[in-house]
Amino acid sequence: MSVKRFFIVGMAALFLGGCSLGDVGKEQNSASGNTNEVESTESTPKTFQDSPQAPDDRKLKQVGETLEDEDGVITLKQYVNLNETKQIGDITMTIEEVKVMNYRPSPDLVDYFHGLTHEEVEFPYVRVNVKVKNNSEEPLHFAPVAELATDQGETVTWEEDFYIEELNGELKPGEEKVGSLGLIIDESNPEGLKNLTIKTSEVVNDQEEKIREGEEFTVGF
Repeated sequence: MSVKRFFIVGMAALFLGGCSLGDVGKEQNSASGNTNEVESTESTPKTFQDSPQAPDDRKLKQVGETLEDEDGVITLKQYVNLNETKQIGDITMTIEEVKVMNYRPSPDLVDYFHGLTHEEVEFPYVRVNVKVKNNSEEPLHFAPVAELATDQGETVTWEEDFYIEELNGELKPGEEKVGSLGLIIDESNPEGLKNLTIKTSEVVNDQEEKIREGEEFTVGF
C-alpha cells in the first residue's frame, strides 16, 4: 500500500470513528492530566529528549560505542548527522540525526516490546531526530516519517514507532514540533546497512484535502 493511501486510510478511520488526528492528541493530553490552560501556556520542547522506552543516547556519536543505563544497553551501529531540510508545501521539515542502534532492554521493559518484535530481548532500531513546522495559517495534518525502508528489503511504518512523541497528526498554524521516532528493524543487519529511505506522508488539511504530495529523504551511511 502506498504511503499516501496508508496515511489517508488511517486518518479516514479516525474521522469515521468520530475524531480527527488532532482530537487524538487532545485526548492523550487529557488522559495525562493536562488542562487546556496548561496546553496553551506550555510549548513543545525544542530540544531532543531522552525516551523512557530506551537508554539516553543523545551523547552517543561514535560507531561501536556502548552505553548502559536503567533502561538497558545500546550499541551504536550506524550514525549520520544529516541536517537536511525540505519544504513540503507549507511545512518545513528537517531530519537532523539518524542513528542505528542495537538494543538490549532492561528486564522490566522486555514486555513492552513483546508486541513490537519477536526478538524483544535484543534487536536493532533506528532513531530519527526531526523538526517540523507549519508555516501556514490553517491546521495541517502530517506524518514526518510515514515509512522507513532499509536497503535490505525491510519496511516499517509510523504505526510501529515506540518513542510515541506525538509528532504525527495535527500541526496548528505556526506550530513547530521537535522530537524523535524509534523504529525497530529486526529483519535487517544493522552493520551491513548502506542506506535508508524515509518517506513522509502527504500534507492534508482539516477537510481531508491533499495540499501537497509527500517527500523522500535518502540517508547514506
